[in-house]
Amino acid sequence: METRKILQEKLEATLLQITHESLNSTFVGYSELYKQVIFVKVFSQEGKFLTEKAVNEQLNSCVLGFFTIENPQRFILIMKDCDPIDLKLPLTTELAFEMGQELSAFHQNVKPFEGIYLNEQLFKKVETDVSSLKNIAVKDRLEELLKAFNPIKAKIEHDLCAYSTVVLHGDVGVRNYKLVNGKLRLIDFERARKGVNYQDFIKLFYQDFNLNKNLISSFIEGYRAKGAKVEILPETQVFLIFITAVGIMKYVEKIEGQPFEKIGELMLETCTQYFNMDSGNESKPKLNAIIE
Repeated sequence: METRKILQEKLEATLLQITHESLNSTFVGYSELYKQVIFVKVFSQEGKFLTEKAVNEQLNSCVLGFFTIENPQRFILIMKDCDPIDLKLPLTTELAFEMGQELSAFHQNVKPFEGIYLNEQLFKKVETDVSSLKNIAVKDRLEELLKAFNPIKAKIEHDLCAYSTVVLHGDVGVRNYKLVNGKLRLIDFERARKGVNYQDFIKLFYQDFNLNKNLISSFIEGYRAKGAKVEILPETQVFLIFITAVGIMKYVEKIEGQPFEKIGELMLETCTQYFNMDSGNESKPKLNAIIE
């Protein structure tokens, strides 16, 4: 039986399937069982289901119920429909400030929960990821950059150990900021994990802010205004940018995606400029993502 039909019978609802950025199956509609409009999210992975549920239960009262469907196994989360509204673009410095405030509140309010994914042994992981690449030219370039971190490896590892204490959203971007009842809110928590707060900035700075210095500065002002701090060293920030770029290069080997690959290239240019491997270019806009 198709998923929507099972859900409609179980929830006594007429459901409309909607397109969702996370690629999960999602539905919305009125449920006689709950006597309200509901938002239903279908997960194929139990870990993501449990993570989304755990974070929502800390932040709000949206979770109404959950159950499992077999053959194939799917995990169903039922929530109140908050009717989120997309942000109006283009981005402004005022909006970037509010986005920083909202992420700051998330980082300070959400606490580690049972089963949370831990970002550990990042040097070992990135070495494995680089060695697994099939494109020899890309692999050689990444191995050369990885060597640049060796003299400061101990300092970076100490920094990571000291500050990997935050529950990260895991997918911070404009598409996961919405207006809910007139207030800016983050949504979609299935990729939440424990790590360094700066990791939540990287994709936003490169993909949505396009390394715009004014937007980044306003975002960080908002983040700090809510009481959170960015304490890791610049070299640790560059290392985290590097491992994000490696993840992108690994991804695009399997699934072609030119726009996404260009984001990874920008990140690698930041690393190159930081280590002065590209000394012929006096302008250093690629370093705008580094927080002093």
